[in-house]
Amino acid sequence: MAVKPNSPEDVAVDVLIVGAGPAGFMAAVTLARYGVDFRIIDQRAERIQTGHAGGVQPRTLEVLETLDLQYALDCHGNHVCEAAFWGIDSSGNLGRTHVGPEVVHATPYPYILAVPQQETEKALDQDLNARSHVVDRPTQLLHFEYTNDTQYPIKALVKNKFSNATSFYRCKYLVGSDGAGSVTCRVLDIPAESSSKDDVWVVADMELESDFPDVRRRSMIRSRYGAIMIIPNAGGGNRVYTQLSPKELSDLAAMDKPQYMRPGKRLMATDWKDLALFNILKTRLKENLSPYTGNIKKILWISQYRVKQGIIEDFSDHNRAFVVGDACHVHSPKAAQGLNISMMDSYNLTWKLALVLQGKMRPEILETYNAERRQIAQELIEFDTQYSHIFGKKEFLDNNAEFHDVYEKAHGFTTGIGLQYHPNQLIFSDVNTPINVTSLDPLTLGKRFPPFTATRHIDGTPITILSEMPSFGRFHLIIFAGTTLHSTRFETCAAYLGSISSVLTRYSQGIAHAWASENIRHANPTNTGRVIDLFVLHTESHHAVELAALPAPLPDWKHRVYADKQGKTHEDNGVDPDIGAMVLVRPDGYVALVTGLEGGSQVTEFMDSFMVIPERAASNGL
Repeated sequence: MAVKPNSPEDVAVDVLIVGAGPAGFMAAVTLARYGVDFRIIDQRAERIQTGHAGGVQPRTLEVLETLDLQYALDCHGNHVCEAAFWGIDSSGNLGRTHVGPEVVHATPYPYILAVPQQETEKALDQDLNARSHVVDRPTQLLHFEYTNDTQYPIKALVKNKFSNATSFYRCKYLVGSDGAGSVTCRVLDIPAESSSKDDVWVVADMELESDFPDVRRRSMIRSRYGAIMIIPNAGGGNRVYTQLSPKELSDLAAMDKPQYMRPGKRLMATDWKDLALFNILKTRLKENLSPYTGNIKKILWISQYRVKQGIIEDFSDHNRAFVVGDACHVHSPKAAQGLNISMMDSYNLTWKLALVLQGKMRPEILETYNAERRQIAQELIEFDTQYSHIFGKKEFLDNNAEFHDVYEKAHGFTTGIGLQYHPNQLIFSDVNTPINVTSLDPLTLGKRFPPFTATRHIDGTPITILSEMPSFGRFHLIIFAGTTLHSTRFETCAAYLGSISSVLTRYSQGIAHAWASENIRHANPTNTGRVIDLFVLHTESHHAVELAALPAPLPDWKHRVYADKQGKTHEDNGVDPDIGAMVLVRPDGYVALVTGLEGGSQVTEFMDSFMVIPERAASNGL
């Protein structure tokens, strides 16, 4: 179907997304895949063209791979694999205090992808267009209110900023991704907590000519003159951050006065400020890099920003209006978290909205969005406050070890790989099978499921599980079968999987039993409507085991059986191959439950606590 402009007439829609930044685009591309009726509006006439966020973390890249969007960003970015710390030694000389990997956790993407935000938004926007969706521009949210309409309880007033024409959007849910100064937050009158002191930083993308040894690493350099961070961009360029001193702030504030706009002068106040910021960066690079050189050949983008860590009190209102991204949390950009945390807010929310709208999950589960993402945002604010303070303050110049220690401890948080949700309706409280917690990447409730590589049993193709696990809004039941394929324990597991009480059939009434092959690039319509899919991983030779000889219903899932050569994935994830494990993974990739191969009834009982049981299953007393 061809892409058509949205009608300016009043519309009714399941979900209205307000704001087309990274969080808004993530909400849109996922809802499009989940088959939800939505509209997305943005008050800007076009996407951003320069600057803004520039770092995509490994966990975000893993999610983008399940959306078949990782490559679209990768070809425009630079892999930042190592970080270096520089400081002043006891003799007053600049020296490297540490160099090491950016990412220490197991992931297919052991780097930060330095890519301009405009490329990220472009890739997401093009994906939307390919699915027959466009952003309504320049459309501004003016106000919204709850009504007595039981079908569309939210009524939003919007205005086209070109024509000034107003119209109403009636919707079931509203997602406010409208950034700092959010209209959504203003309408909802949600209180916010914020730090009492603002720091002001200057940031620029540039072509930098330098003999500094770590110019192609992410480098944090602190000297008596202040602190700078240098990040290697694609194409040989760099992004540079530095904090402004009180005197520099005073000088910049004076530029708002009339003498900077006197007759005969072509430069307006903002232009004078850009020139002043350029001179500050030029001087700071010279001072901080000495005895090395750092000459700015060309400025591609320059700006200043005010850092004031803050978080709103609630990320949702009546389980109808939700706030995501910068609209609900603000912080510094130095740890490359803003875009990543914001996109993951939406990724956490939209699958829940989809299953509720489809009548498959209970509406009260939407409360977990606020609980889970506010927890992560609060942890982000606490880390960012500590990291920014140590990074920017001269009194810490004599304690480089403390600065590095803070950075090292935060690896799991900054990459997104180590984030862990607390137990709730969607995260079980206990692991009910032996897991070696000292393994490389043990299965952990509330953490993301560790991606693995394996051999597809049916054809011997080496695969990465992310490419076989597209973001279509399904739960995943993953069986670590190890050496147990011919054991009584596995027969019990298979009997459960093939039963009418199995979660594979319980919430997918009327769906064909056989699973049709699909991956991130191919959605098979035969699988439409399924709430949960199955993966089976064993440690035997795929040549020695006939798929047709496996107990039912495994032959129906022949495209989802894999061989774990040498048992590496079992070992890395802490699973004893002679015992096995059954793992329930949420649609957003987080581990919800870990039990034994004989724990099928526990999986059903757990999912029954938040899923809507189809009438036929309920009438059978299942």
